[in-house]
Amino acid sequence: MNIKSVPKKQLWGIELNLVSLLFSSISPVLNKFSLTSLSPVVGGIFTSAFAAIFTFATILITRQHVSLTNLKSLWLWLLGGTNAIGIILQYIALSTLSPITVTLIARMYLVYVFFLSYIFLKEKITKWDYLAIILCILGSFFISGSRLQFSDNLLGLICAFIYPLMYAANNIVAKYLVSDEEPNNVLFFNHFTSALLLFCYALITGTSFSHISSQAVAFNFGGAFFNGFMSLLLFYTSLQFITAGKANIVRALGPVIVIIYSSFFFPVQVTPSLVLGAILVILASTIVTFTRTNRE
Repeated sequence: MNIKSVPKKQLWGIELNLVSLLFSSISPVLNKFSLTSLSPVVGGIFTSAFAAIFTFATILITRQHVSLTNLKSLWLWLLGGTNAIGIILQYIALSTLSPITVTLIARMYLVYVFFLSYIFLKEKITKWDYLAIILCILGSFFISGSRLQFSDNLLGLICAFIYPLMYAANNIVAKYLVSDEEPNNVLFFNHFTSALLLFCYALITGTSFSHISSQAVAFNFGGAFFNGFMSLLLFYTSLQFITAGKANIVRALGPVIVIIYSSFFFPVQVTPSLVLGAILVILASTIVTFTRTNRE
């Protein structure tokens, strides 16, 4: 291998990962726009259905095998169930809060995944992880506290805190399943079962599908395409050139990118509490990323 070509390949991997981050970070903004005429349940159905279609198309193109007998597995329905609940709660949070607030509070995901991994996967929690957990919890409460100063959207805040827990549980189940299945198959069934469960819930609760604007569906489609498909495709491609640890260093900038996108459309009252909270959760993400990279 030509040593001179290595830095160029690594640079290409970083660039791909950065574009992946730009795509995934625009999803909260697009989903916020889609809620103009979509209820959280209907929005979740479209999001899961679009993501399933994109993933299934990728499976067909790569000529991988998909077996519907896998639907008999309770683990797959648990996978889809956690994803479905997470999507609904995320949409409820976005319907009452700005994408900036929701994204920053969602960094509580770090706390949830540490404890779930410790309990179910027996992964150790280091002293740096504990520091990140403390910073993340403090930052999240500073952010939510700043929000309560000028809004009483308590339901939105509760959903913003709980939906990352659902995604953390979803990823723990996915990590268990990919040991026996292809990642693309797990991703497809994740979205497919999620869409089915959300559709059944909509029928049971009598959710209305009327007055759905094409513009809202287009925004939803864009969110699913950029985050559920293009972002993952570019992220996986970048891993051919750089390690997962280096890739995650770039992705730690996610909250910053969302803040930049959202500031153009959803002005947020900037308070000292909000700024301090944002700094703490971003610092927590950075600590986790760099310490885990060193461990790799």
